[in-house]
Amino acid sequence: MMQIGRFFSLQQGQVGQYLSPRVLMVRTPFRSPAAAAGAVETCYVGFDRLSLAQRFAQRLALLNCRFQVGLGQQLPYAYEVKVFNPGHLARAIAHWERQTRSPLPPTPTHPS
Repeated sequence: MMQIGRFFSLQQGQVGQYLSPRVLMVRTPFRSPAAAAGAVETCYVGFDRLSLAQRFAQRLALLNCRFQVGLGQQLPYAYEVKVFNPGHLARAIAHWERQTRSPLPPTPTHPS
């Protein structure tokens, strides 16, 4: 059962937190950023249609975010966009999605 805001354990020292029904944040809290040699945080955003995932990915590309588009594996959606080290972007997307329940958030501003 999905509980928004609650942390839960994943494999290999990772912790997950649903920020909204479509947004999952995955962290590796016990690894230093230098030791992690890559992404310490990953955000998954779920979509029912590939076209929506692709439109969202285009907006991420404009923000120079690192991401992958693929079939849904972490969320109960057909497609998901995996964003590496999203910073405040994941929380902004989740907040906007909870407020509007729209299939695609507007272009967020890039955190500095």
